[in-house]
Amino acid sequence: MQYDALRSSLLEARDRRQALLDSWFPAPFPATLMLSLNLPGDEKSGERAERLFRWGESGLLEALPVLCATRRSDQLGPFALYRTGLEAGAAKLIAIALESGHPAGRLLDLDIYDPSGRPLNRAALELPPRSCLLCPEPALACIRANRHTSEALKARAQMVIDAL
Repeated sequence: MQYDALRSSLLEARDRRQALLDSWFPAPFPATLMLSLNLPGDEKSGERAERLFRWGESGLLEALPVLCATRRSDQLGPFALYRTGLEAGAAKLIAIALESGHPAGRLLDLDIYDPSGRPLNRAALELPPRSCLLCPEPALACIRANRHTSEALKARAQMVIDAL
């Protein structure tokens, strides 16, 4: 029963985030960004999550000119929305560089949206999918094949965050 309650809580938080995001469109800006965390397991908040989020937000704000922002936290952890004057494709390339440039970047989720609210993904830029946290295979393939234990994924995430 505890698993069902957690799952329901996480799904409700995702729905609330999506409603907030939807309220930002259509946008008078070329790109809207959502920064959130991509943490394995059910621990989505706390000191480690905040440290990782602050680290990611600092890197994002150094790399990208942001015009306005909102920062919140929910059952999925901290997240923020930003608007920028950069074109969505350019913003996505910066986001990918942040996600790929440091092991902790793999634990960030930087989603980029065009002015209509349509997400821009790696495939649209003809780039390979994100790699797994534990191996060089695509993350989605590892998730679908259940290649790694949740304990191994959580341990790796904790190690990466603790090294920040």
